Amino acid sequence: MWPACAPGRPWGLVTLVGMASRGWGGRTGAVPVGGAWRVAVGCGALLVAVYALAVWTTPGQRFEDAVLRASWPDRASPVVAVLDVISAGSLALAAALVGWIGHRTGGRATALAIVAMILAAVTATELLQAVLPRPILLAHGFRREDRSFPSGHTAVATAVLCGLLLAVPARARPWTALPALLGSAAIGAATVTVSWHRPSDTVGSALIVMIGVCVTIAVLRRRGLLVPLTETNGGGRIVGGVLAIVVTTSVAVAVYAGHKAVVALDSTGDPDLAPHSAVIAGRAVAIAATGTATLTTLLLLAGLGPARIAHAREPEATDESDGEATGESDGEATGESDGESDLSPTV
Repeated sequence: MWPACAPGRPWGLVTLVGMASRGWGGRTGAVPVGGAWRVAVGCGALLVAVYALAVWTTPGQRFEDAVLRASWPDRASPVVAVLDVISAGSLALAAALVGWIGHRTGGRATALAIVAMILAAVTATELLQAVLPRPILLAHGFRREDRSFPSGHTAVATAVLCGLLLAVPARARPWTALPALLGSAAIGAATVTVSWHRPSDTVGSALIVMIGVCVTIAVLRRRGLLVPLTETNGGGRIVGGVLAIVVTTSVAVAVYAGHKAVVALDSTGDPDLAPHSAVIAGRAVAIAATGTATLTTLLLLAGLGPARIAHAREPEATDESDGEATGESDGEATGESDGESDLSPTV
């Protein structure tokens, strides 16, 4: 779930936090363009690793099988009504709204890039779910042949809300991140709660969205549409800290509850055992995955803003500096001339 670093080059979430914090502090501290590419490569490697460990190993299938069994009684939960809202129509409407915001903030090219990222992430998720095989490794299991990696619902929610972070003005970005986290985390956890998806499905979707976000940011910066700002919103540090706490807490809960579920499965040997701790771990994994996607997007955008807004501020800054320089020179000239006239002899 964490952005990995490229081989031989340290580049993790800690590095992103350090560099982004400079941008949140009012100084230009934008992450280099190459950093976005490295995070994308790391997320791609993690995507392969998660699929291999969760789908192609017996322990992975065994744990997620327990999550599905434990959550099966809640399949008729009212949460299903929330998940049913996500459809092709709602995706198109949400993407259009995000694109409209992006157009007003950064222009047509920026809006098209954001909408393309959303649609590409969702399309890639659906294609992978259709083609990735799921071997039957368990002698007894629950929906053993059901191919559900990655989660389409989680991909839609995470892609739209991370796209919104790309679209809104820089000053509103930190305060948009919290609702974005709540929305994507709620959808991801809900898919696990009602036994629609396994925990690894939500992780896979979050990683796909992170790849799309990284590529979009890198392309926008290469084309000069997203540039470092001279002044940034200091509220990003607070929101970034909150997101980091949510992600860290979710990971801790997932590890604790997951270990508890594995111990219960190992101690009984019952293939039909469905410990409730497995569901808790699954929900925590979904929240951690979507939270990491939101936090990574916020970190990569720290200190950056649309070029046309940054350029619009340059004439104002130039006028102010010209005014100050003119005032100083006029004052100096006046003072000198006054001083000379005072010292001159009276005729």
